Amino acid sequence: MTLHDELQRIADRAPVADVPSDTWRRARRARTRDRALALSAAAAAVALVIGAVTWLPHRAEPPIADSDALGVPDHLYAVPERMSDRDNDGSWMRDEVTDDPTVVGVGAAAWVTYQGLPVVVGAADGRYHLLDLPDFVGNNWASAVGLDSPVVALSPDGRELAYGYAVFGADSTTEPIPSGIRVVDLTTGDLRQVPVPGKEGTVISRIEWSPGGSWLAFTGVPQDTWTRMSMASHGRAVLGRIAPDAQHAETRAVGNSDVPLSVDDGGTVLWRNGGLHTWGTGRPRPGSLEALGRIADGRWLVRTGTADNDVLSVTDPDTGRRHILVDIIGIDGSLSVATDLMPPNRLTVHRPEPDWPVSEERLSLLIGLGVAAAIAVL
Repeated sequence: MTLHDELQRIADRAPVADVPSDTWRRARRARTRDRALALSAAAAAVALVIGAVTWLPHRAEPPIADSDALGVPDHLYAVPERMSDRDNDGSWMRDEVTDDPTVVGVGAAAWVTYQGLPVVVGAADGRYHLLDLPDFVGNNWASAVGLDSPVVALSPDGRELAYGYAVFGADSTTEPIPSGIRVVDLTTGDLRQVPVPGKEGTVISRIEWSPGGSWLAFTGVPQDTWTRMSMASHGRAVLGRIAPDAQHAETRAVGNSDVPLSVDDGGTVLWRNGGLHTWGTGRPRPGSLEALGRIADGRWLVRTGTADNDVLSVTDPDTGRRHILVDIIGIDGSLSVATDLMPPNRLTVHRPEPDWPVSEERLSLLIGLGVAAAIAVL
């Protein structure tokens, strides 16, 4: 028997395979369906990344408060450092920084970041406003970071903001720096300027309002040299006061610019520097020196604790019990509060925590992970 005959015999005895005629067509459909699902998953991943990129920048706007009543928030939060980034020329880089103070309306609290950026929290909705104030002394890097940290002071009714200014013009290298205190109306934008003379200019280091918002008291440091990049002072500090609607400040020498001080509505200034000192004919109470102001029921509002866990509180005069009103989260340096907005029946209001835009590093990481996920699906 030949090999051909043997193979034929085996083939005749082998079972016949019954293959449906549409097998190939069904396999092609399954393959097409798998490809479509993969493409859909990839498209969804890419859409997720694109949606996140377009959604994240708008997170700078915090949720609207559920009440339009003016008030001081029961929590105050530090602004992320990235919001104070500067360009090479010293200008603020973030789009969230505005030169229009009227976006605030009435302020509830105000402070300056470590990098010299003013922050004012709106009293109506709790929004955090980053302000590029005209000629704010904190715009000058030399005075924004270092011993002469800039300050802002909110009037008791929250409608005006006082700050130190310094004008660096074409004659800055040869002439004294025009400097002093400016007061901006947060509802109208009107600006009042009060020069404070002194050598090459005076850096304002502390500002206090009188309880009725009529007088201002301040301390400052006259500079022996002052440029855009450096400053130096070897003389004594000054203490001053500004009368209602005055165009000039009264000053006198004082040993230290960082002294506790207060001023009453008659213009009498009280400060502590190796003992209590009074300037004027009034009789202000020493308790006002360490306080941020007096609330409507007469109690002093004070700040106590550490930079990472401090609070604003009042003390019950009858029991001596301390009542915590505001939790302060990570805000270093001075803080100013509109104490007139703290009536006895509603000392603080609840406001949402600010929701700042994500950092560039985290945004880049999110985009990278999304792209990697899309590639993996494909």
